[in-house]
Amino acid sequence: MVSVPGNPEVFSREMVRPSTRTPDHLRNHSLSFFDQMAPPFYVPLLYLYPNDGTAPYDDDLVESRTRLLKLSLSKALSTYYPLAGTMTTTTTAGDGHHDPLTVRCNDEGALFLQARMMNTPLDSIVGEEARLRLLFPDDLAFRSTTLSTLLVVQITSFECGGMGLAVCASHKVLDMSSLCSFVNHWAATSAGGPRHRIEQSVRFDLAALFPPVSKQVTKTFDPPNVRTVCKRFVFGGPSIGKLKAMMRRHKIENPTRVEVVLALVCSSAISAARTCCLSSSSYVGSRSRLGSAFLTQAANLRSRLTSPSSTTSSIGNLSSIFAMSIGAGVEMDLISFVSTIRRVKTEYFETCSEEYSSGKDFRSFIVESTKVFRDAGSSEEPDVAQPRVYISSSWCNFPIYKADFGWGKPVRVTTAAQELKDTIVLLDTRDGDGVEALVCLEEREMTMFQCDKMVLTFADVAYV
Repeated sequence: MVSVPGNPEVFSREMVRPSTRTPDHLRNHSLSFFDQMAPPFYVPLLYLYPNDGTAPYDDDLVESRTRLLKLSLSKALSTYYPLAGTMTTTTTAGDGHHDPLTVRCNDEGALFLQARMMNTPLDSIVGEEARLRLLFPDDLAFRSTTLSTLLVVQITSFECGGMGLAVCASHKVLDMSSLCSFVNHWAATSAGGPRHRIEQSVRFDLAALFPPVSKQVTKTFDPPNVRTVCKRFVFGGPSIGKLKAMMRRHKIENPTRVEVVLALVCSSAISAARTCCLSSSSYVGSRSRLGSAFLTQAANLRSRLTSPSSTTSSIGNLSSIFAMSIGAGVEMDLISFVSTIRRVKTEYFETCSEEYSSGKDFRSFIVESTKVFRDAGSSEEPDVAQPRVYISSSWCNFPIYKADFGWGKPVRVTTAAQELKDTIVLLDTRDGDGVEALVCLEEREMTMFQCDKMVLTFADVAYV
């Protein structure tokens, strides 16, 4: 088959199974309460590796690396055995009780795809969201995990000698912390040698610590189906330094990269939405844009519990969300936005620690803390202004750039653009000083957002 210029040609699909059989006593992996809470989609990560000085597209080198990746993946799956299993469906017992979902650890394996992309240098697609998405297997990025396969991988070799390695893992089994642990374990297994330490003490025990509950806990706000645009904005270290200095001048001590960038992005997005709404009464979805707004943030709880040492090696989901509200018509400058983000975050984590150590049912607190966000938009009254929900997730400070499979660390690690409106994903830049913000807004709002004075001042690069 001849590949279409600019598009990857998938020429191989196979299942990679664990190198050793999963013991019988580990054949059923129960999902935890936090796994229940996790959305049922594939979490995508894309690792881009440049040509390391070899000749462009060396067939023998590609074959050698592919063989090494499959062999090391097989070994890694023996440790992370639930990823090689299949998800069972919910069953109903005679008393009407819904049994929790489980993973059948049957060693079915992970789906491994090989592709090549001719006539397209790796660096030519870095800023093109639509083409980056082509590097993810079967367009699964952020798609519902309707497949039984929990892990899908695609490697794409470029004519220039570069390589893309895309990983799509079920969020029902892994959060970002666990996904990074898995990929780095796989990379260390591939690279070998004393410099690449392999973490062996992983545990799949979160269901014992946080058992699933029988009631429905995964209902989430469903935003209107409108045409969206996703763009990537890069805030470099110097720009973030200026934002931090601005905060310190207003008595906000030690502001973080995530706090200042998230505040700038969300406040500018809210401003764009209000401007669009006020400028046209017939604006699509204007009813939902006149009300209050919520900014939800994902929270990694591993280091926030009373005994974090008991969960740092636990694989699965151990994260939740908390929400910051912005009243209808309330104008918040950047200083106030950062201050409020910090206050809400601090209060949430303090309450988490108190609830966890109190002996109460920690799960009830988690469910209640997400209720305001999950119930947003539930009113059927046509004249009721609906809250606007901005969903943010920070993947900063996770070790995504440590994945060296034996040919060097990635030149860039990123994710696919989401198609869900009002979403914000933050990632580290390669140097660890900057922040890459992937923002998805309604089309007209994005036009306003990218012309916002603060965005123009502090975003160093904007990708389409």
